[in-house]
Amino acid sequence: MFKINFGARSINAILIVFVWTQLISCSGTSRMAMEEIIIEMEKTACYGQCPVYTVKIDESGRGLFIGVENTAHLGLFSFRLRKEELNGLIASFERIRFFELKDRYYDYVTDLPTTYLTFRNGSREKKVMDYYGAPKELKDLEKSIADLVLSKRMRKVR
Repeated sequence: MFKINFGARSINAILIVFVWTQLISCSGTSRMAMEEIIIEMEKTACYGQCPVYTVKIDESGRGLFIGVENTAHLGLFSFRLRKEELNGLIASFERIRFFELKDRYYDYVTDLPTTYLTFRNGSREKKVMDYYGAPKELKDLEKSIADLVLSKRMRKVR
C-alpha cells in the first residue's frame, strides 16, 4: 500500500512540475522550445529594491518576460522584437566577443544582484555570471537588452 501511495505522489509531483514548465514556456498559443532560445537574461534579487526577472528571446524575435518583483511587469508576458532589433542584439554579442568572456565575474562583495546572460549561436552556447567586476561592454549589453525589452509592448500571458 505504501509503495502505491508513494508512486501516486511522485507522479503528481512530476505532473505539477511538467505543467508549470509548459506554462512558463508558453507565449500565447505558441511555445518557445529551449533549442530556439538564443538570448536569455536573468536578474536576481538584492537586499534592496533590485528588479528580479528573466527574459527569453527566440531566434524569430519572440520573447518572454517573467517578472518576479520590483518591476512594472509582474507575471508572465510575451513581446516581439523586430528583425533589425534582434540582429542588432546578436551583433552586440559578436562585437564584445561574448564567447571569449570569462564564465563568471565575481568578488566578495555583498548586496548586489547577479545577472546571468546566455547566448546561443548555432552549436555554440555560453552563459556568463555577472555579479561584480564585469567589463563595461558586458554591462552595456545587459542594459541594452533590458532597455529594449522593457520598451516593448507586453501582452500578459498569465
